[in-house]
Amino acid sequence: MITKDWKIYTYAENLLNYKPSAEIPGSGESGVTGICFEPDTGNLFVTMLYMENGEIKGKVVKMESKDGLHLNSMKVIIDNIPSTTKAHQIQAVSIGYDKKLYVNVADGGSWRKSPQDDNDLRGKILRMNLDGSIPDDNPNKNSFIYAKGFRNPFGAAWRNTDKSLYVSINGPAVDDVVARVEAKSNHGWYGDMRTKALFWWHFCQAPTALVFMQDGQFHKKFHDELFVALFGNAYKKGREIKGKKIVKMRINKESTGISSYDEFVTYIGEGAASPCGLSFGPEGLYFSDLHDGNIYLVKPRKDYDFDKETDHVFE
Repeated sequence: MITKDWKIYTYAENLLNYKPSAEIPGSGESGVTGICFEPDTGNLFVTMLYMENGEIKGKVVKMESKDGLHLNSMKVIIDNIPSTTKAHQIQAVSIGYDKKLYVNVADGGSWRKSPQDDNDLRGKILRMNLDGSIPDDNPNKNSFIYAKGFRNPFGAAWRNTDKSLYVSINGPAVDDVVARVEAKSNHGWYGDMRTKALFWWHFCQAPTALVFMQDGQFHKKFHDELFVALFGNAYKKGREIKGKKIVKMRINKESTGISSYDEFVTYIGEGAASPCGLSFGPEGLYFSDLHDGNIYLVKPRKDYDFDKETDHVFE
């Protein structure tokens, strides 16, 4: 937990019952994977992996804190979701405008069958009540499944304009995707990654987190624009065409596609780099770099004149 005065507290530790390797890319891409905050109670909902009888599985836990700085209790909301330590696991968790919990679950390595299997939670977006029960108004009242056909739905963001969930989806060798998710929607995997896509990169960029600018952190000209972190060739040193950047998009009026696309932050250093976490907060846009273990802030220059639109808007 990092407070506004930049003090750092350990909220919770020793959360895993297995030891992840340090192999990246590969089995080192595992552990605690997603987190969201419930404003009404101050609780956290966290996705993570665990090991049971030698098998890796995914779960969602609710964490409660009395002071907001340290964990007091933790409760499992849903578990026993077959998984893998190699990236295709349980991912982002978010709370929708309907006060329901939405959980991104990748195909867990079972890519040919699970995403289209209505009896398997892998390759799906799950919807549940905050206590882990199935909502009566789910597409199937006996199932957590809200939408299906996903390969690796990594990030999740809610848009005020249309009250909809948007996700970033990692493709195989081609076709990374940004998509709008609706109840009962089928996003085509295994097979076509472009089904229901608002935008796709044919040359894979490995999109991670995504977030909308909709609470006034930037100038109004940036309102409702979507920012997406691109992991890309994070392990190669130096600047890369593939990934190592944050891009911004504007969604068209019909919410059916992208009307503009620009690079927003680009890595130009000499080492490895990997933007992964992304969130708007006090002062501007925050993002994390997996390799350096740093959190960065991009904020508008106070002296910038948007009427003249000169360079160097941000710092």
